[in-house]
Amino acid sequence: MNTMPRLTHKFSILLLLLTAVFLLAACGTKIIRGAAPIVRLNELSHTGNGIELQLSMRNLNGETLDIRAIDFSLSVEGSELFSHSGPATTSIAANGTETWTISAEESGESKQLLDKLEAGEVKSLPYSLEGSIISAEDDKLHFSHDGHLYPVPGRPGQFR
Repeated sequence: MNTMPRLTHKFSILLLLLTAVFLLAACGTKIIRGAAPIVRLNELSHTGNGIELQLSMRNLNGETLDIRAIDFSLSVEGSELFSHSGPATTSIAANGTETWTISAEESGESKQLLDKLEAGEVKSLPYSLEGSIISAEDDKLHFSHDGHLYPVPGRPGQFR
């Protein structure tokens, strides 16, 4: 009776099972941490002397992103249309999206540009949205996005 082949066979099976476990563990999901949010302009509206911006902030991280402050500017054709720097206490769930709205006074130059767009003198306005957020965990996270503003049909003073 030879016990050596039986032990080798048991050892081979054990080694195969351990290899399978390690391979499955290596393929497991990895939680993203410290990634900057994706910030996009949802809507811009102007009425009277004010501008209202609606921003969408998407958290790519696998954990809640606690935002303490935001600093950004929206530039159109090289001119700053809107800027903000200050506290913004909000939390975005892991892999979630939040909408953030902010208002400010409208400058004469921004009013002219948006009036031209609304009147159809130009079809669109190229814009650049750049800034950073300060989170409770990861300090300063930068974001930027380039796009075009278009008038919203049937909704005067609103742009996307």
